[in-house]
Amino acid sequence: MSTDTIQEKQPSTALSELLQNFLGEYRHGIDYDNKATVSPIEVDQLASKLAKFYEKIRRVVDWKEENLMRRTAIERILKRTLLSEISGIGAGGLDSDKITEPLVMEVVRSGYFVSGRISKNKIPIAKQSLAKYIYILNNSPISEKMNGLNIKEKVNFFNWILEIAACEIEEILQPSFKENALINMMTTSLYQKVKVKPANSINDEERLVQSYVAVHRALFSLDAPIITYNLIKYHYPRWFEDDAAFVEQFTQDIEQVKIQLDQDLEHQHGKEFFKVAERYDAAYLLLGDVMAKLEKKPDLIESKLANQEELDKIITERYNARLKTQKRRLFRSAVFSTLSIFVAGIVSFIIFEGPVARMVRGHFSWFALLIDLAVPALLMFILVATIKPPKKENLARVIAEIHKIVFLSDEQDQYDILLEKKKRWLLNAIFALVSAAGGITGAYAIFMLFKVAGVPWTSIYIDTINVAMVIAAAMVIRHKAREITIEERGSFISMTIELFSLPLAKVGQWFSDKWKEYNILSVFFIALVDMPFSVVVSLLEDWRSFLRDRRSEIH
Repeated sequence: MSTDTIQEKQPSTALSELLQNFLGEYRHGIDYDNKATVSPIEVDQLASKLAKFYEKIRRVVDWKEENLMRRTAIERILKRTLLSEISGIGAGGLDSDKITEPLVMEVVRSGYFVSGRISKNKIPIAKQSLAKYIYILNNSPISEKMNGLNIKEKVNFFNWILEIAACEIEEILQPSFKENALINMMTTSLYQKVKVKPANSINDEERLVQSYVAVHRALFSLDAPIITYNLIKYHYPRWFEDDAAFVEQFTQDIEQVKIQLDQDLEHQHGKEFFKVAERYDAAYLLLGDVMAKLEKKPDLIESKLANQEELDKIITERYNARLKTQKRRLFRSAVFSTLSIFVAGIVSFIIFEGPVARMVRGHFSWFALLIDLAVPALLMFILVATIKPPKKENLARVIAEIHKIVFLSDEQDQYDILLEKKKRWLLNAIFALVSAAGGITGAYAIFMLFKVAGVPWTSIYIDTINVAMVIAAAMVIRHKAREITIEERGSFISMTIELFSLPLAKVGQWFSDKWKEYNILSVFFIALVDMPFSVVVSLLEDWRSFLRDRRSEIH
């Protein structure tokens, strides 16, 4: 569709009800940002610089998307603080009064919030929130059965609770009014437009929840803890009220709650909703960029949006700006994700591969180690470098989709989701065989490359799995590259790459998930590095405060 075609239609300049509701929610975010901070938390600048430097190193170990890093930091501090309880080696006695203020101070010191924008008045609210989760850890039926569970099951349950707690604490410290407004608008739009066939195969609530989950994943690439937290807000709004009786009931029902939330996340038809959300999320993402520009003059937002010519100009500007920075953002993601896996590979070499190779062969070739590290980086480079920008026609499609959101119209799109698809057993079997053959060929080629390079057989299998994990990370980055694309650019090269890489990416994703369950490296950092480092930074801040007090006594 060309831009000329869009201009010829000249849709109504009356703003849609969907957009007006969105603007009402979005203004809460504008008001919050413009509000003066009462009693801001202040941290020592030298200690803050040291903490920020450490956080950059931590990003290599626990790499995640940029928008998840702050939540991940809060989660890590919580896990470190409660490490003795998680491991079962402590005496218990968890107290949110003692935990919360140091946690907030540390996360502010680490640079995850704008300096001077977090009020001390939020610390008591965060204490009250954390107390609920500590109550679950101490009193839930699962906790009572902990002595009969192995360490993995215990850690997984504690992790699940603390990940959700981190989401709530982050929202208390920095509410996501604007992001949530965009999520809610797209969810409402998707829910209204999606038509499931056959109609009785899924009820209205399931359709709403799956639209909500799909939007989280497609629009901002949000992970399971944040989606779970927002689903709790939907299913159990009383959890966020000062209601001791409900907290007690929620705690007793936590096993059933977890089952329901997991079912929402892993719904059998969830991927069908995601495919629709993924196709149209570009329009909402760009509309968010447009709002970020218009919010500088809040009183003019409606008039600017209602002026189609001016709106199109801003959309084009924001589209080109996002396209211009895309390569840099993708490269940064590629570097951090590869480094994260490199660190795991180096630790694996030091702890396991090197010693075993010396036992079996008497030595470990440095050339083999070089190939071991170079192959994943090369594959990541190829998969990221072959990403193509969207077609020229894509901008016109984005503008047209934003018009449908912004302007009032009698015509509404309909997105059909077929839940009972025609069975094509033979064709699907052929496709599956071709895909499996491509994956096996790719894995065999990597395996032989390591073998020819002289990598010991004791390490080849581990290295092949490592490459599969790198490919999985690269495929996530390639998916991220389609953030402003409505109509995909198909090519023989990309089809060939996916033939060999997608099956390996599936294997790599499975191992990555298992790595999270048994992330010994993360535990090592928390116990042996993270904890003493945080003590050093805290002591440095206290010492600097002591010196300032002494200087003030000199007149």
